[in-house]
Amino acid sequence: MSPASLLIGRAAVSFIASFLAIWVWSRTREESWLFIVTGILVSFIVLLIEILSSLSILPYSPDLEGRIPLWLGILQMVPYLFYALGFGFYIFRNRRF
Repeated sequence: MSPASLLIGRAAVSFIASFLAIWVWSRTREESWLFIVTGILVSFIVLLIEILSSLSILPYSPDLEGRIPLWLGILQMVPYLFYALGFGFYIFRNRRF
């Protein structure tokens, strides 16, 4: 599978997930779901940045040692932080004593 087709496939699936996440966001006000939805939307934004950089529209390139910019590394970790917060809020709200 070529990198371009993999990127297109990820974009299509991520678009569907983002669309459904926005739909869920409009129907719920629970903290856990809002964090999960925010994580999905941020991961879509990260994918858009990857697509723009592969098309050389948003140029960022690793330095000579292969390191990526700090902002991109942090942005790639943020969705997982939101997922963890969402699951944590879900467990906290639905705990049984």
